[in-house]
Amino acid sequence: MAIQQHSPLKLEPWNDLKGKVVMVTGASAGLGREFCLDLARAGCKIIAAARRTNRLQSLCDEINQLDFSILSSALTSPMGAVESRRAVAVELDVCANGKSIEESVTKAWDYFGFIDTLVNNAGIRGKCINCFIRLNSNAFI
Repeated sequence: MAIQQHSPLKLEPWNDLKGKVVMVTGASAGLGREFCLDLARAGCKIIAAARRTNRLQSLCDEINQLDFSILSSALTSPMGAVESRRAVAVELDVCANGKSIEESVTKAWDYFGFIDTLVNNAGIRGKCINCFIRLNSNAFI
């Protein structure tokens, strides 16, 4: 039996997301934190979401202090003003009840007026009871 050769999957470069608003769950540490930093360097506006708000605020402070002079066109609002805030923190526990999650997402949405992309990175340790989220699938199409 011959082994099939597959061409490597070409992933979309972060830079193609320049100017997009990206919400990253599980953003307080690990991969979520690194996603936020890399996406911010690529010119994205970041909504960092997790339970540990002190870590989120530290991450957002770090992002907001980065030198974005080379990316200023990506951070310009539709009215032409340069956005001063590139990252915001939102407390979000994916094991919370639906109302609490909805409030967190609404708060996230209100910061920039929309969310272009969701990086669903949050993890769950142990048992998560009542972790069902009702979503409108049309909102993500």
